[in-house]
Amino acid sequence: MGLLEKLSVTADETMDLRDDLSAGINVTLHFVFLGGLAWGSGQPFLFPSLGPSAYLLATGDNPRAEGAYHVIGGHAVAAIAGLLAYVVIADGLVVVDAFEAGERFSTDVGRLVLSGIVAMILTTIGMLWSNTNHPAACATTLIVALGLMSTVVEIAVIVVAVALLVGFHAVVVERFQDLYGVEPEDPR
Repeated sequence: MGLLEKLSVTADETMDLRDDLSAGINVTLHFVFLGGLAWGSGQPFLFPSLGPSAYLLATGDNPRAEGAYHVIGGHAVAAIAGLLAYVVIADGLVVVDAFEAGERFSTDVGRLVLSGIVAMILTTIGMLWSNTNHPAACATTLIVALGLMSTVVEIAVIVVAVALLVGFHAVVVERFQDLYGVEPEDPR
């Protein structure tokens, strides 16, 4: 099967431009809000793992991965697990600096890799035990465990940013969806 055949829509499938544009508008609203907070405060209220979380919120209901308990709880578990692994294994290191040296079998890179592995193990177990189940939070644990956002203040910013994302979705985006009819009908 060629690329064009894979990209074409069959008779059984339909493209719903309205749904796709609705999801795009919803994601835009989330990131204008968080980007404005980051810009206005100078704090990292915008970080990579919020992308998948906003996507899940914007594209419709997915009960195992979406909703306040899962999104906030998953990121909180991940941030704490990442911080614990980082402080114990790689405290003071930052992945960007460690790889910049380009040294093979570097002790610093090894410690960061181990920190990431331990953080993923702790996050997986923590989310399963707490039934938070938010896959996007696995990126958060790596952000923390690799030294990119690894202070207590940054952990607080992560949890607050996620809570604000979920709250903004519930209070503003859902009302916007109702008012203008831009709620996706086909959760994906």
